[in-house]
Amino acid sequence: MVVTERTEPLQTHNPTSTPMKTLGCARGSLAWLENIFLLVGVLCIMGLCLIIASSVLLRTFSSSGIPDEIVIVGEMMIGALILPLAFVAADRGFICVEIFTQRLGPKFQKGLNVLTAIVGLIAVAPITYAAYLSLVDAFESGAYFFGLMELPKWPGQTLFFLGYFLFFIRLIDLAIHDILDAFGVINSKLPETNDEVTY
Repeated sequence: MVVTERTEPLQTHNPTSTPMKTLGCARGSLAWLENIFLLVGVLCIMGLCLIIASSVLLRTFSSSGIPDEIVIVGEMMIGALILPLAFVAADRGFICVEIFTQRLGPKFQKGLNVLTAIVGLIAVAPITYAAYLSLVDAFESGAYFFGLMELPKWPGQTLFFLGYFLFFIRLIDLAIHDILDAFGVINSKLPETNDEVTY
């Protein structure tokens, strides 16, 4: 398991309190799920490489290809791109511009972390709900892709919903964590970049 801020124990004034133990246990379980989703995302990337390479070789040497390869590649790309979102959010690994915020104090940066998590929740909530509706519709209607294999649509819809649902849960966790950190209930150090390390 990858060890990051997500898996470290919470530093609090009263580490034996029941709410803090519960929060720490929930964060550990969430980190475990994120690692599983990350592994499935890696397997999807490996599957993409295998299918694309096989298709190129088949077209080159036998003038045939894998049936419905475009559909299969599209569905695997959903797993490769969406499933790791919660892991990246927990690691705070999204691309961000910190030209001005690095010069601000730690309290202001903690406030920005809270704002980031709340805005993220507002943005991700409707996407997660829409993904749920699409998943239900795919199961109820039995929708499938037109092609030789007539592949069903529900596997890709399931991956999309599960990825965004875990992402949504992680954003809730980050919002709670950052609010507790901003009010001093827990203590967490701000992540350092290579530029901030002094020798």
